[in-house]
Amino acid sequence: MDKTYSLRKSKKVFFHVYHGIRRKKDKIPATEKQRIYDLLTQLQTEILAKNKEQASLLAKQAERISAPFFKKNFFSQSLEFVFALAFAICVAFLVRQVWFEFYEIPTGSMRPTFKEQDRLMVSKTTFGINTPMTTSQMYFDTDLVQRSGIVIFTGENMDISDVDTNYFYVFPGKKQYIKRLIAKPGDTVYFYGGKIYGISAEGEDITPQLQRKELEKIEHIPFLQFEGKVVIPEAPKNGISPIAILYQMNEPVARLFCTPTYQIEGEMLPLAPLTPQLSQYSDLWGFKNFGMSRLLTKEEVNECTDSDTSSMEEGVLYLEIRHHPGLQALHLTSDYSGRVRPALNVNSTVIPLQKQHLETLFSNLYTARFIVKNEVAMRYGMPSYLLSSSSAFLPKLPGVPDGTYEFYYGKAYQIFWQGLAEELPANHPIYEFDNKRIQTLYNLGIEFDTKFSPYRKKQPLYPSRYVYFYEKDLYALGAPLLTKEDPTLLNFLDREYTKQTASTYKDPYQAFQDYGAPLKENGELDVTFIKQYGLKLPAKSYLALGDNHAMSSDSRVFGFVPEGNLRGGPDFIFWPPGPRFGAPDQPPYPFVNLPRTIVWAVCAIILGMWWVVHKKRTKLPISLT
Repeated sequence: MDKTYSLRKSKKVFFHVYHGIRRKKDKIPATEKQRIYDLLTQLQTEILAKNKEQASLLAKQAERISAPFFKKNFFSQSLEFVFALAFAICVAFLVRQVWFEFYEIPTGSMRPTFKEQDRLMVSKTTFGINTPMTTSQMYFDTDLVQRSGIVIFTGENMDISDVDTNYFYVFPGKKQYIKRLIAKPGDTVYFYGGKIYGISAEGEDITPQLQRKELEKIEHIPFLQFEGKVVIPEAPKNGISPIAILYQMNEPVARLFCTPTYQIEGEMLPLAPLTPQLSQYSDLWGFKNFGMSRLLTKEEVNECTDSDTSSMEEGVLYLEIRHHPGLQALHLTSDYSGRVRPALNVNSTVIPLQKQHLETLFSNLYTARFIVKNEVAMRYGMPSYLLSSSSAFLPKLPGVPDGTYEFYYGKAYQIFWQGLAEELPANHPIYEFDNKRIQTLYNLGIEFDTKFSPYRKKQPLYPSRYVYFYEKDLYALGAPLLTKEDPTLLNFLDREYTKQTASTYKDPYQAFQDYGAPLKENGELDVTFIKQYGLKLPAKSYLALGDNHAMSSDSRVFGFVPEGNLRGGPDFIFWPPGPRFGAPDQPPYPFVNLPRTIVWAVCAIILGMWWVVHKKRTKLPISLT
């Protein structure tokens, strides 16, 4: 038995047949046309009388009689489909450019705020109204941009590799990136203790905006590697590249060169208007406050460093810290690209660690997301063919079952379908604690590449593990490793001061110590110090950093984000379910602002116009002559 149409469905059939006849009036015989019009007249009468059953019978009869005249050939169907698809794509593209879009996190650069495979709803009206397909805005309000807020920006016209993409496989464009916005045009910022201190263009203290309570676990490091990006401007001579230009924040900061007498020298480059001229490389916006570290055995200390283990207490493992990159006592190096070139002189020191220190490291461990197969570990996102037990450059994790894992704040999680995570119980094999396991996860837990393992002095690749002092405590993995009262730290500092005192110009050494926050004795920000040693942002430029400092290619690599590249900000995490579901950790952007009001108003007007036209086209009665 046929189902009775609703009055709404009968009305829809009425207009479908009516408009179809009008389009094909010249192709339908007059007698059939009149017959259909008579049916439609009766159908309209029954619809207006709200006679559901009779209207349904007439609607089905009208469909049956008119169907032969409305058949479409393959070409017509294809053309209609193409036009509909093109229209839908254009509308979706326009919506994504100026209104909102759904965004999937591809990498771990913003962990723990966003993790791989998170899904977000992103507003494109957070700061202004974007001009589609350009790096400009029809309207932009700098006051809507908040320090410590999260931004979406396009990589167009920026020094970012692999930036090209196609939207909907049709529109050529540039990839978009998500980072935390730290500083605005004219701001000057300085790094100390994993935190950022700064002043605005007007000289006001903006530190409270950069050190929000809800973001206290987010560390900020001023560099990825001490030398940053190295550019060789001249062809090699006798196999040696005589000049190397070092870039930090994608700005040239130092020049290393070989003299005609085969001496290796270096000089700082003018940074104006970014900062006043500096004489020491380690003075760059707080470099001297941070070190790069790795765990070594006693044998590795003797083979891979200049430290003498006999001059210190015995350790279970030893924490090597490289610090104070400088322009004195430079040397030639063969870097990871195979270039023989001048290199910075970097100080190195060692701290013997005991079992309780290693347990502290393990209890605060964080890693990249990684995949284990046959006890071989590979960083998530790398080509799957690398995952084989025969791979020479992947670390091994004996006893760990196959799966996808990550550590954060000392807790291990297994990752399942679409990024769903489950915290692992304390008896899981991944928590097995021994010297080899903690050394592997500390040294290789970010890169998961054994080329970062210790094998010689001054090797070119060094793991992305950073240490720093904060209020006299030594921090590693974002937490205190050695407190100021720890005898191990006190003995270390005594050795540091002794080495610094005994150093010479030809063999310089600066102690790795706590230089203190850029504050006056009364606790106020030392504005003069910030202006002298801080990083000043140019006009219409923004500093954007990833929350995961060790894995984020951000302004430290590609430089400042131009104002025109800002596209919007995230509003909501809608996948996966769990504690991070909802608004992300950032200062709340105002829900009602001028650009959002304008865009919503335009959309409402367009929708209203469509509704008026639609109602007019579907209003009964109509003349059926």
